[in-house]
Amino acid sequence: MLAHFFAICAFGLVPFVCAAQRVTPLSTSPAHFFAICALGLVPFVCAAQRVTPLSTSPEWERLDRFQETMTHDDFVSLLDSVYAPQHEACILVASNDATILENATNHFVLRFAESPEMRRPIPRYWTSVTDLKRDWQKPLSGLKIALDPGHLGGQWAKMEERWFQIGSSMPVSEGDLTLRVAQLLAPRLRDLGADAVFVRSKPGPVTNLRPAELKTQAIASLLDRGVVNILPSYSGPADPNKELSIDWEAEKLFYRIGEIHARARIVNEQMKPDLVLCLHFNAEPWGNPAAPTLVKANHLHLLVNGAYSSAELAYDDERFAMLIKLLNQVYSEELGCAEALGRSIAIATGLPPYTYTTPNARRVGSSGYVWARNLLANRLYECPVVYIEPYVMNNEEVFARIQAGEYDGVRNFGGVMHQNIYDEYVTGVVNGLVEYCTANRGK
Repeated sequence: MLAHFFAICAFGLVPFVCAAQRVTPLSTSPAHFFAICALGLVPFVCAAQRVTPLSTSPEWERLDRFQETMTHDDFVSLLDSVYAPQHEACILVASNDATILENATNHFVLRFAESPEMRRPIPRYWTSVTDLKRDWQKPLSGLKIALDPGHLGGQWAKMEERWFQIGSSMPVSEGDLTLRVAQLLAPRLRDLGADAVFVRSKPGPVTNLRPAELKTQAIASLLDRGVVNILPSYSGPADPNKELSIDWEAEKLFYRIGEIHARARIVNEQMKPDLVLCLHFNAEPWGNPAAPTLVKANHLHLLVNGAYSSAELAYDDERFAMLIKLLNQVYSEELGCAEALGRSIAIATGLPPYTYTTPNARRVGSSGYVWARNLLANRLYECPVVYIEPYVMNNEEVFARIQAGEYDGVRNFGGVMHQNIYDEYVTGVVNGLVEYCTANRGK
């Protein structure tokens, strides 16, 4: 059947999307997809939309609630300095309003407040720390903090390529490490007054989607990336052709996209927190996960939403989500919290700041640890979101500390006395949140 599919591709008989749209098929099973292709009845969509895989068309009318909630100057400042300096192709700013491209044929007009005094209240589900009364006994009281342990862990760790092992050592699995950090962090936050909740509370996905259900979308995604020699499967993580395969693409759609969309629905529709902490560990390229390369590099950085490229803004759903973040005015909260966390975690860990050398991120703030970057979670979660990225998992010392587990007290690693790596991570986060909330409550 695949051979037939490739043959009809040669004649141009492929799932066709008109130039004004980029969507992935969401309802056709792989078997049905190939069958209708064989009959020449290919999926044809020709609406003026362009959305990323597994996304739905934006509900642009949701922006109406933000009419006159922001002045021209505040809008332009955030747009130019944080979110999208290359916005000219999709957002035209005038003195009284901004005309925003909805899709290839429609536009949305956002009206600005005439002055700061005439701004309407921002219709958002989260509360800023500055709106909370001072509480010296419980500095996190009144805050609902969602803990989002990055990745999946458990039986899924190898699939998501956040796993490695050296000989008979304990495997290093990011999804399991982040979950343990969250489990230790939650009671510490609750003791300080916060309502700490889990976006993911156990190993594995929160989405009900599975890779086997996403093969049609995987084919569409490969075609969208310009892949011609599409393969049905791949032989393992070291297979140089895995990026051409339907199975690998379907797995990526599952754990990188479908999973994050599911978490976003939990955050925005059920939890509605005041802050999300996306807990991660970092890594340098380690090669074969069964025989990984350990490195000297070790560092820390934190991420807030921003730095959208013109290519990303060309997608209707990314453009819409960016505007929701901008108009919700999350940036000052994200940056202030991330700066405090960066300083505190740096003190706890002794880690130097990481520096991006690629154009998909830009340094913000003054600590040196915080970068703006457009990631799916910090784009889709509508409240303030801080990504925390300490420790390089395949760093020689970090690997040894992970193997050491949860010991009491401190131990010597590389001439420096350290708490166990989980407690150290938690200490840095707790101290940073206390610093930020103590300094900003009641402002």
